Amino acid sequence: GSGSVAGPVEAVVEAVVGPVVRVAVVGLGRVARHVHLPLLAKLDKHFEVTAVCDAQHGYAADVARRMRVPGSGVFTDVRSLFGCGEFDAVLLLTSGSHAALAAEALKRGYPVFCEKPLAHTLDEAALVQQAGDRLMLGYMKQYDPVVTEALGSVDLGAIRHVDVSVLHPPERFPQIDWTPAPASGSASPAEHVGPRVHWEYRAVLDSVCHDLALIRLLDSGVGVDVDAAYSWGARDGESGSLEFSGPLSHGGRYSVRWHYLPDYPEYEERVCVHTEGGTYDLAFGNPYFFGPDSGFERELLAFHSFVTAGTPPLSGVAEGTADIRTGMLVLDALGKSG
Repeated sequence: GSGSVAGPVEAVVEAVVGPVVRVAVVGLGRVARHVHLPLLAKLDKHFEVTAVCDAQHGYAADVARRMRVPGSGVFTDVRSLFGCGEFDAVLLLTSGSHAALAAEALKRGYPVFCEKPLAHTLDEAALVQQAGDRLMLGYMKQYDPVVTEALGSVDLGAIRHVDVSVLHPPERFPQIDWTPAPASGSASPAEHVGPRVHWEYRAVLDSVCHDLALIRLLDSGVGVDVDAAYSWGARDGESGSLEFSGPLSHGGRYSVRWHYLPDYPEYEERVCVHTEGGTYDLAFGNPYFFGPDSGFERELLAFHSFVTAGTPPLSGVAEGTADIRTGMLVLDALGKSG
């Protein structure tokens, strides 16, 4: 059918008036320290960090000092953290598969914000599904204001083609020294060989997943099918170029071109939505350089609404599982192409 999708996007980013959500942050690496922790400090009317956990005690102690987390809320072991109970929700910001930690948190009754990827295999994803569905995936581009504005005008039934292009140099993080705000008031090949063997599979789960999330918004579905895929240019243990494409449910098509470019000056991403009446051109730069009202900030507000009001997130366990299937379909198509 036709119609825009702005309504659902706007609904999940509205900051509801409700209690401050106490959060435990698991994984305190670069993304946590450059993105999520500064935003949690900024959003102190909505969140309070009451526990932090990282295998490196120095990371946990430093973050605890900055976020004014008491010593009793500092952990280097997740099992001990989950036994603490001094928080309402969990942010999983570790690298790699999040399946085991997500399943454990869900079994203990905690809502979970989970960075990508949800898992590396369908079996792992099934374990998360069995543990519960109160999980939101951190696909921040879904919440980007540029996306919200464009989706308010797109006629889904008139989409002819969604064209995605990603130029991905090595990750470069901003050099920032953040200070928290003052305290206020108190049987696919992938199933057998594993994801580490194929860089194409990792590219889908670690990067292209954000674009798959946008394609889902435009296609009003969960799964993204694949009928052709090619890869080239990989060398010296590095990723190369990946291209894959497939049908949209309403008759259009999508294509994704993802290039790892070791010497490229800066990250670039463009999503062009070609409709019968015009083209919507969405451009994204380095996601770690962002201003106010960013996709990162809006997704945290959506998580607050999820925890306090039960507002469904745009991506959860089902969508994370669908991305694994898409990655497998990419590998299958690559096998058929040569």
